[in-house]
Amino acid sequence: MPELSKDDIVRAEILKAAERVFQKWGSNKTTMEDIAREAGKGKSTLYYYYQSKEEIFDTVVIVEFEKILQRAKELAQETETAKERLIKYIVESINEMKSRISTYTIIREEIKRNQKFIKKLRDMFQAKEEKYIQEILKFGMENKEFTFINKSEITIAARTITGMIHALELYLFFENDDTAQIDIAARFIVNGV
Repeated sequence: MPELSKDDIVRAEILKAAERVFQKWGSNKTTMEDIAREAGKGKSTLYYYYQSKEEIFDTVVIVEFEKILQRAKELAQETETAKERLIKYIVESINEMKSRISTYTIIREEIKRNQKFIKKLRDMFQAKEEKYIQEILKFGMENKEFTFINKSEITIAARTITGMIHALELYLFFENDDTAQIDIAARFIVNGV
């Protein structure tokens, strides 16, 4: 693992401090001064690395989202079949998201009101998710588990499954908190009705 530069260390310290402040006060009430104080840095140091509080907030959320996807992939890779892997990925990505979001109760409400930010986040990670789902589908085709598609349809199938996951996440994020529904929905996506 490469050694972090001084700038990388300072950025990480700022983001950790910002995460704590955002959890406590939410994005709207937090100021650059609050973040600087929590990080033990001068406000000018924050502005050297980040243009605004919004940029810091976006970066904190993006880093968290990266962790969610990485954790879901790691857990999914522990399974043996493609169907199990796909179910595990869907369930774990949603559960990880709900778990992390629940620690940010104030921010959750702010994110809910900001549909543009949710779309930006989704657009940013869509290709990564689709690529991983394509890998699962190829694995399932090689093992003769997935016969509902052919090789020429893998890209479209992955995009469709990703879209269904996103719709499910939004439904569960905004309207429902039932973890049993997550598992059932994942099984429906993978096995059909």
